[in-house]
Amino acid sequence: MTDALQTAITDPRPKVRLPGEDYLLSAFASELGARLFDKGIYRLNHHPVVLRGGELHAITPQEFRTLAEQHVVCYRRRNYQGQVCEVGVTMTEDNARGVLASPQFLNRLLEVCRVNSARLPVLRADGRIELLPEGYDMESKTLTMSGGLSYGETMDLAAARGVIDELLAEFCFADSDRSKAVSVAAMLSLYCNGLLPEKSLRPAFVYVANAEGAGKSVLAACAIVPTLGRLPTGCKADTDDEMRKVLLTAVREARQLVFLDNLRGKLSSAALEGFLSAPTWSDRVLGVSESFTADNLATVFITGNGLTVSPDMRRRSLFIELHLEAERAEDRQFKRVLDVPALLAMRANILAALWAMVRHWDNAGRPAPSRGHSAFPTWANIVGGIVKAAGYGCPLATANIAATADQDGDDMRRLTAAMEAGKHWSFGELVGMARREGCFESIIGGEGDLERADRARLGRLLARYEGRLVGKRRFLAEHKGRDRRYRVEEVNSVTCSHVEHAVSVHTGNDSVSS
Repeated sequence: MTDALQTAITDPRPKVRLPGEDYLLSAFASELGARLFDKGIYRLNHHPVVLRGGELHAITPQEFRTLAEQHVVCYRRRNYQGQVCEVGVTMTEDNARGVLASPQFLNRLLEVCRVNSARLPVLRADGRIELLPEGYDMESKTLTMSGGLSYGETMDLAAARGVIDELLAEFCFADSDRSKAVSVAAMLSLYCNGLLPEKSLRPAFVYVANAEGAGKSVLAACAIVPTLGRLPTGCKADTDDEMRKVLLTAVREARQLVFLDNLRGKLSSAALEGFLSAPTWSDRVLGVSESFTADNLATVFITGNGLTVSPDMRRRSLFIELHLEAERAEDRQFKRVLDVPALLAMRANILAALWAMVRHWDNAGRPAPSRGHSAFPTWANIVGGIVKAAGYGCPLATANIAATADQDGDDMRRLTAAMEAGKHWSFGELVGMARREGCFESIIGGEGDLERADRARLGRLLARYEGRLVGKRRFLAEHKGRDRRYRVEEVNSVTCSHVEHAVSVHTGNDSVSS
């Protein structure tokens, strides 16, 4: 008897017959699914995946050929000296591809929506809040792989405040209470993902500072590392196409974080703005003529010095502002090291503090915060409520930094303040005034006639503000084309919501002319 036949007979792994005559691919796929469903292969967004490096990754056909052989032996029947024997054979790539796409295989696998590296809270269908168990949780479709990490479940609120306050003690928040409250909200946002109903929207967290070395990335790490157990490499996307690739990867792999680190200039990305307002994200897969659609589970963290954002981005974000007083960043001495190894050493204590805050809010009847937010109302009620109940400020309070971070809005406020009330202004006159006031410099430059594309761009920007309050004035426009005129009117008493509301963007094609 040959060695191959002897191995096939004595191998302890279950044997699965390869497809062929009298045995269909669907039957092979179904049997493989039955053998492999509890072997670390899961179903994510209708694709088979494995856990690798704390994240879910799609299985390629070539990988699957040998991955399956860790648990089963595929065989074909052969005639040997008048006898039918079962001979071990590696499945072909075509067979592997067929199995991975087969509903008979996919429907056998456990569906997973997210992976946690620690036991995190979940809101059960009956309304209870509890920590997820280790391993797979059927109701939430969550896989918890803590690697032996455990943390206290009985810490009281006073002790929890002490842990968080000590962690954040050396950061120089520009506006103290509000920025600190948003920092705590960022920590809780990742920790409390399981408390949010399906398809809830979340804010982006934007960390800004007046200088390098103020601690933006370190502060972001304080929010990220305790929950994720690692600090993903921050990425940059210089174009909207690059941003779409980053976002699609996050959705395909059910990532809980998109980390855009150390950005500069103005952040104005239609893809990112759409992502923040989309419970479900869909985009074309690079290199193939097909689209991919899945739930958006990621929270966006952004850091930058002197970073400005578009109005739509501002409305979907919460800002944390740091202010460095030292002339040189290296002159500032931190008493406490907060690198990733240090944060990992503190991880259990920080998680215990976050869980204490959640329990306190739950026991208090789950009070809502003092303010809401129209862009992410459910998140605001839950995470904002937890932060407020813990005794911190309201993370939804209006940020002074939001006025300067939104450069277009800041420029528009200066322009309308310079306009004489009651007077009608042509487009060309507004351009001249904007140049004198230093407004919209990235569009209109310092002198000369505007290019047609720049005229259209400025026209669209002005159209966004038509009929809206800008500061204490209402910006108005009359007529069309060459006869179009702009004016402002004083508004003496205005009742405004304390929350920024959605901007209705003008998309008409009216031309503008001086």
